[in-house]
Amino acid sequence: MHSEETLHSGDSPHSGELNQSHQPYRPNYFLGGFVVPHPPVIVPAVGNGREHDARQTCDALALLAKRLADLKPETVVLVSPHAPVFRDYVFFYEPLQSEATLSGALRQFGDSTEQRYEWDKQLQEAILSELSGMGIEAGSLSPEIMRRHKLESSLDHGALVPLHFLSKPDHDFKLVVLASPGIDLQQVHAIGRTIRDAAEKLGRRTLLVASGDLSHKVNAESPYGSCPEGKRFDLLVTDLLGKGDLAGVFSIDHSLREKAAECGFRSIVTLCGALEGLPVKSELLSYEAPFGIGYGVVSLLVNPAGNEERKEERDEACHEESSDTKTNRKGGMSSKKPGSSHVELAKAALEARIRHHKILDVQTAAPAEELLHARGGVFVSLHKFGELRGCIGTIGPTTDSLAEEIIQNAISAATGDPRFKPVAVEELSYLTVHVDVLNPAEPARKQDLDPKKYGIIVEKSRNRGLLLPDLEGVDTVEQQLNIACRKGGIDPEGTYQISRFTVTRYES
Repeated sequence: MHSEETLHSGDSPHSGELNQSHQPYRPNYFLGGFVVPHPPVIVPAVGNGREHDARQTCDALALLAKRLADLKPETVVLVSPHAPVFRDYVFFYEPLQSEATLSGALRQFGDSTEQRYEWDKQLQEAILSELSGMGIEAGSLSPEIMRRHKLESSLDHGALVPLHFLSKPDHDFKLVVLASPGIDLQQVHAIGRTIRDAAEKLGRRTLLVASGDLSHKVNAESPYGSCPEGKRFDLLVTDLLGKGDLAGVFSIDHSLREKAAECGFRSIVTLCGALEGLPVKSELLSYEAPFGIGYGVVSLLVNPAGNEERKEERDEACHEESSDTKTNRKGGMSSKKPGSSHVELAKAALEARIRHHKILDVQTAAPAEELLHARGGVFVSLHKFGELRGCIGTIGPTTDSLAEEIIQNAISAATGDPRFKPVAVEELSYLTVHVDVLNPAEPARKQDLDPKKYGIIVEKSRNRGLLLPDLEGVDTVEQQLNIACRKGGIDPEGTYQISRFTVTRYES
């Protein structure tokens, strides 16, 4: 029995500033980064006039080029989703044996202009060393392997398009380019930190560029079709990045990302990993979807200036944004409450069990009175990077209080869900927690059901299946009944008893 991911929705994009650490940060070498799109059509030699339809994007990229010139990075590290991608290996480009530069051209798009950039071999080797120490396999591939797998050794358009705009004759920087890998998102996040650490250790002024388009299905102009999730994803991610809410980016629902058909999320996560814990000045410079594909340009630069004097203002902005994000989640349930003693108790139980190998004592935890004097069924759902990480629940009360029920099920969700490995200590900071308190069930007929409002319990003999309400991808009564029956080992075409219930959902 488990719940599925809940969609988050956003408002409109805007800019802001967020201090992610209460400790002053005095940067040495890691400068921050940019989020940029990579449509070849915006390169004049490819677009042949169509680039004017994306004028906001082109203007924003020109502004980034000026900022890059002012920052004077010695090296730009660029993450491209169109480099060779593997599920168990992080690919880095290297020059051909007879050359010392990384190069490529947009020939398949009609532009044969060769772009060449000096390769920063030393920084790349430092990053690879850091990744090796973390157990992440990474590096380049031999020319023979590249040919065998029909992979190109030259830079892909995910790198070449941004570099066309960012590199100017007076911008003298070296380059490292890696793929946006298909590995676990927590490791993708960690890659960003290794880039930052390598730059700091080498004393290399480094800027990280996250290349990637947003949704490919924003509107009817898209050649891939359109869907509501496309625009919803774009508004959410640009809103979060504009506010500097990097933690909020991690919680974006994976099914929303999948339906939106985006290609930039992993690049963005890499940049977020590099910026973790640093004071960041964030600015959404532009967003548009002139061809049905979302193009977002965001500046996320390390900002030590004014770190302390604006601390209170930023803390207040962080508090207000947190409340907004919580109330913007997908609705339709009987009751949904952002943040609560329910969630705080679940988190405390996870910390005690995973970090300290102890079972949280109810009296020591001192939960709210309402949790000590009520009983009921509870489901606790854990998510990491917007993906389900564990979920266990009870249909009715099995302990003396809601507090004990929450503690028991939070621990079980983290350590006893058979679909997942137990949650590790290093995952705790990435988890978001939902607590669903089940209200009493009542007998129902098929025509009494509404999958957005009611959860259901199906029963036949000793078999029983439960499905919570308002789940992503469960839009019809038929879908809800079929899934619940499968979970309970019941023939959905046969006869069975149905009960319906509502829940009160509390979210972190």
